Amino acid sequence: MIRATDEWVTFERHFQQIIQLSAKTVGQNRLVYSPSWVKAQAALIQFGQQAGLTAMVDHYGNVYLDLPGEDDHVIATGSHMDTVRNGGKFDGLYGVLGGLQAITMLKTRFGAPRHTLRLISFSEEEGSRFNTTFSGSKYYALHQSVGPLTDQNGISFEQARSQAVEQLQTISNIVVKRPALPISFTELHIEQGPRLINTHAAVGLVSGIVGQRRWSITVHGVSNHAGTTPMNDRHDALQAAVTIIYQLNGLARHLSPNLAFTVGQLTVSPNTSNVIPGTIQFTIDARHADDRLLDQFEQLIGETLNRQADPQIKCASKRYGKDLPATFDSDLLAQNKQLAQQLSLTSQIMASGAGHDSYGSKLFSVD
Repeated sequence: MIRATDEWVTFERHFQQIIQLSAKTVGQNRLVYSPSWVKAQAALIQFGQQAGLTAMVDHYGNVYLDLPGEDDHVIATGSHMDTVRNGGKFDGLYGVLGGLQAITMLKTRFGAPRHTLRLISFSEEEGSRFNTTFSGSKYYALHQSVGPLTDQNGISFEQARSQAVEQLQTISNIVVKRPALPISFTELHIEQGPRLINTHAAVGLVSGIVGQRRWSITVHGVSNHAGTTPMNDRHDALQAAVTIIYQLNGLARHLSPNLAFTVGQLTVSPNTSNVIPGTIQFTIDARHADDRLLDQFEQLIGETLNRQADPQIKCASKRYGKDLPATFDSDLLAQNKQLAQQLSLTSQIMASGAGHDSYGSKLFSVD
């Protein structure tokens, strides 16, 4: 029987090999279809093939590693390979490599399973390079394709996808395929928040995930000279944007203390120290377990943007993300709770405020 120390050594070696791909950057940078993303997915394929697993890649770059069973039923686990810019080393990768380690341990100890065991490394969950989220899992589970999008360098999603996926599909012994859906999916993930730390719980058992929406907001003013334009004759887009953000933050808090409101990206144009900003673009991320409340907040956003005292300040919004709240399978949740008790792990049942592929697909059972 393989020893626990050997299993840990294997996991650590795989983990270090992939995070070292971002060794020259601050944090982890595996934006979808980037060179480091391609290298990471290719390394995972190599790990799986060395363990005797069947490797598949679909046309969105999702990687599937199968331990074939006696029947056609598939039990799957996994997470996403991409990261946010300067991301943490455990986000996504922990679930991918943890799932791989679990499957290879079961293979070593028990041989061929009754049901096929599958590891899935989804291509993209974060939405950090293109304005889309869960594109890999939605392609797998819902057969949804991404429309015409470009990144900040003008590279289209389609161009980036085709070039990156082609490299993976040329790896030896790769099967190019989008396989059938599993009967269940479990995603191991770090919490990304303080609740488990605050309650001193070892693991969180996720009952569901909140809904989330994302908007891109544009505020147009009048760009002018910083020294010669009188204060009472300015139409400063940045000052207007700051006021809007402040107002929306107050509205979100009043609507519900559990409504998460975030402005995470802001672009100033012309972005020069001695020029009054003429155009501002910023993002809004809002999340809550009640989709009706998110409807109310979306209406408040529109009303706030339309309620500008200065007629020369023009505002526009575009929603580019809408994912409904998801409730996970109660039977799997009960099983996970029982397993935690058997392993003497303190646990807490909780809804996740973060988005995950088990949520983005809407067809998977548990996170």
